[in-house]
Amino acid sequence: MNASVVLSDLKKRKFKPVYLFHGEESYYIDLFSDFIEKEVLTDAERGFNQTVLYGRDTDMMTVLNAAKRYPMMSEFQVVLVKEAQDLKWSKGGEDEKKGSDPLLSYLEQPLNSTILVFCYKYGKFDKRKKIYKAIEKNGLVFDSSPIYDNKVSGWIEDYVKEKGYRLHPGASALMAEYLGNNLSKVANELDKLILNVPKEKEITVEDVQNNIGISKEFNVFELQSALAK
Repeated sequence: MNASVVLSDLKKRKFKPVYLFHGEESYYIDLFSDFIEKEVLTDAERGFNQTVLYGRDTDMMTVLNAAKRYPMMSEFQVVLVKEAQDLKWSKGGEDEKKGSDPLLSYLEQPLNSTILVFCYKYGKFDKRKKIYKAIEKNGLVFDSSPIYDNKVSGWIEDYVKEKGYRLHPGASALMAEYLGNNLSKVANELDKLILNVPKEKEITVEDVQNNIGISKEFNVFELQSALAK
């Protein structure tokens, strides 16, 4: 499942009882978890029905106890586990005895009124674990892998278009060359750029140079121009 489908389902309130967002690219993990944290519940519902935990400061039983609660005056409750890579996970191998892992037992029959989210950053969750397979079966797993360098320019163009702006191809190519494939960094720079360019104006190479701090004197496009001359 690609990122646009996941985000579209979240916006349509087609929720799963458990999510595992994992991978080396943190952009989509943050995008999905931020949406769930800010948009699933109303301000009034959030006080009683939203729990945000951090992997290094909690343990699995605390997570499970939160997940097993029922919502108060709300259709759903949200349990968001950030930095889940720092949690102490059970081995969860094929040889593990049935019922010996409380997390696995929960994941095999999760509460539909709970939206349990694990944000597992900077690496991939072990697909061989029963835990992974249970989430895949009863919830949703999204692998946030790094984007290839040759796809960054197209990603930039799609991002800007979605915001309602126009971007010159040279501008997207320059940004891709200068910023690399760290999508969080690219998105942050694009957001700053958009704030400084009128919406009716096409974003040009000059706009990128003036607002993102790319040296006009020492970028690859100026080098190509100089070589041609």
